[in-house]
Amino acid sequence: MKLPNTKNARLLLSAAILLAWTASTWAQEAAAPAASEDAAVISAQVVSPEAQAVLDRMTSYLRGLQTFSIETHASRDEVVALGYKLQKNERSVIVVQRPNKLRADIAGDIRNRTFVYDGTQLIMYSPDDAVFARADAADTLADLVGILLDIGVEMPMIDVLYQATAGTLTGNVRGGILVGESTIDGVVSDHLAFRQANIDWQLWVEQGDRPLPRKVLITTRYEVGDPQYQAILHWNLKPKIHSSTFQFAPPKGATEIPLEAVASAENGAP
Repeated sequence: MKLPNTKNARLLLSAAILLAWTASTWAQEAAAPAASEDAAVISAQVVSPEAQAVLDRMTSYLRGLQTFSIETHASRDEVVALGYKLQKNERSVIVVQRPNKLRADIAGDIRNRTFVYDGTQLIMYSPDDAVFARADAADTLADLVGILLDIGVEMPMIDVLYQATAGTLTGNVRGGILVGESTIDGVVSDHLAFRQANIDWQLWVEQGDRPLPRKVLITTRYEVGDPQYQAILHWNLKPKIHSSTFQFAPPKGATEIPLEAVASAENGAP
């Protein structure tokens, strides 16, 4: 799983909407007495059957969705000189139409950008720099997302998209449990916790017949300040799609640059 941009850590969220982690044990105090004993320790190389069942249910449901949009409100910590921890905020809207359409519009403290994929081309546009790049793209969304992950292009919720197409959340997980029940924006959800090599991550999945991921929290361990990334996800399973949704017309004054330059800028961003 790939973590959305933090300065010194990139988490691969293909191991949990959004996730990644560390070895040995992890102590957590759960609010409910029934959950506290199970949540006390996450053993290495173990994902509890209850946690795996929630992930499997979510994965199956995501892969059955044909059209949807996700509005995400996210925050990420940036640790600067003297250990000050600053919070950066971001809002993104992603619209997906299988098998090969995607649009993502992102606005935030770090940068603003747009991604458009029409089944033949991928276009990435940075309004802050008045530049865009285009390239021939894979035939399907699943292949496109895999390529973007490989070249290091950061896109909010890209790991959710990967999980919804061909990914697995537990590939690098060393331990995982079902903590208990929680309510996210009025939606009763299952609260999961996982550990990977250098990251702890938590995932909240809606209960009932729509097992959608509702919240993600990722903590980067062994770094000053233990910086975190958090995202709240709002889903629309019947979004309005217009003829222009998956089209891109370069704004006046925008300059086209090579795709490699965009990927390099993404990887070097703070």
